[in-house]
Amino acid sequence: MNYEKILLEMLERIKNLEERVEKLEGTSGDSAREKGENFSQVCRDYIAEKKRSAKAFGQHELVLLCNDIQKELGVTNRAPTICAAMYDLMNEGDEVLFAPPSGKSTTVKIKYYL
Repeated sequence: MNYEKILLEMLERIKNLEERVEKLEGTSGDSAREKGENFSQVCRDYIAEKKRSAKAFGQHELVLLCNDIQKELGVTNRAPTICAAMYDLMNEGDEVLFAPPSGKSTTVKIKYYL
């Protein structure tokens, strides 16, 4: 397996996601709803990429914490959107390791089986 190639592809994808987040945060004139929908897709793409990368590296499971995703995407106060994306990308057998009663917080932690 060519790990160098995989790493370069992963870094390029992360860079693209970071650019998309910057554009979303800097966009003016869009309605809040449109921005939310775009950011939701950025979150889903980011989580899906993390899952693909982990699987490519031979991992069998991946644990993600909402707060870590929020930091990696360089945003604040976006836990509800990130959590929704995290739940959307769960498959049968994946586990919610921690969630508050509301289900949406920076402390939400999910284990995805790859």
